[in-house]
Amino acid sequence: MTRIKNVDLDYTGDWTEALIQGDFAKRIERVRAQLKRMDAQAALCTANPNLLYLTGGICDGFYYLPVEGEPVFFVRRGEPEVPVGQVVRVRKPEQIPSWLQGEGMPLPDRLALEDEDISQALYARLAGAFPKAQALPGSRALRLARSVKTPLELSLIAQGCQIQSEIIAGAAELYREGMTDWDFACAVEYACRREGHLGVFRTFGERMEAHMGTLLAGDNAAAVSPYDFALGGAGRHPSLPVGQCGAPILDGQTVMVDFSANYNGYLGDITRVFAKGVLPKEAYALHELSLQIQRELALMGKPGACCAALYERALEIAREGGAQRCFMGLERQARFVGHGLGIQINELPVIAQTDTALERGMVIALEPKFIVPGVGAVGTENTYVVMEEGMRLLTRCPQDILPL
Repeated sequence: MTRIKNVDLDYTGDWTEALIQGDFAKRIERVRAQLKRMDAQAALCTANPNLLYLTGGICDGFYYLPVEGEPVFFVRRGEPEVPVGQVVRVRKPEQIPSWLQGEGMPLPDRLALEDEDISQALYARLAGAFPKAQALPGSRALRLARSVKTPLELSLIAQGCQIQSEIIAGAAELYREGMTDWDFACAVEYACRREGHLGVFRTFGERMEAHMGTLLAGDNAAAVSPYDFALGGAGRHPSLPVGQCGAPILDGQTVMVDFSANYNGYLGDITRVFAKGVLPKEAYALHELSLQIQRELALMGKPGACCAALYERALEIAREGGAQRCFMGLERQARFVGHGLGIQINELPVIAQTDTALERGMVIALEPKFIVPGVGAVGTENTYVVMEEGMRLLTRCPQDILPL
């Protein structure tokens, strides 16, 4: 029996092996539904996020998922135990079709491959292993399948959010007078690692980089980063231009602590703001505006709600507060106010100008943030799960600006 703490979501007991197997069966059916929509007979997955989703771990191999029939995990290295399907040893992917034929399994005419997750060379190699099949771009179908979480996934996300909320809520206790933003970030990272943080969060996209999180003090919060985050920060070195930069934390500045949870392969996202000394009233007013946006969007975020409607309402509240020019950045403003997350930090859906409808079980991070020049960033980020009554908060800890 695997014991995973639950938080009153879809299931509130212990996760037996039978329940875990049933949960992975739901994931497989979600992928199969997407494959049917694109008229594919099978998918072949090898990217880490999709292997984690379908097997519960990461291994050097290829997970073959037919629309009909038992999945097969073709493994080159490692000793995986898969909840659904069988494990077969291979030296190379070119051996897969002959094994399938030897077992009487039909080869697909249309095969979905991970066009956005693997190299062009590997994509061509896998397509070449099935010369009679039409290779189809399958990454988006897999991302859509993963966008609605199963009960076990929700429990893992909630578990991580609870741990991370407790750490971030107590971040002020880690601060010592004279610390730079780098020193403070190291203290937060150590606190996370001590509680079992795995050290990185996974990202989607070739221009994204994995790290633990960012700590933005003062005007560094307004520094433009090449990465697709709400706020960037200059970073300490041009090889990783994001986050804390080694600057001193000064009186009158805010410190935005944005560290993601990753304690079990599934992520949670949380941001809280701390004050060094006295802040201007504008900072507190804009922080309250951020909380208002979160409250309203959480109420709107029911199954069927359009992501564009939530995004437009966030922009409207910022305009009503006279703060549109400093909303989601200054020089380059992010064109979203929230995003899905799970195995990766930037999953579907995106709370932006898109017509995607929310579904029950989606996990969303809302992060309406403002920049106060000369002071820093304000606003919070919280992780929610879409339920019938709206978005349910998973990152539960004080949201006010707290003193250092």
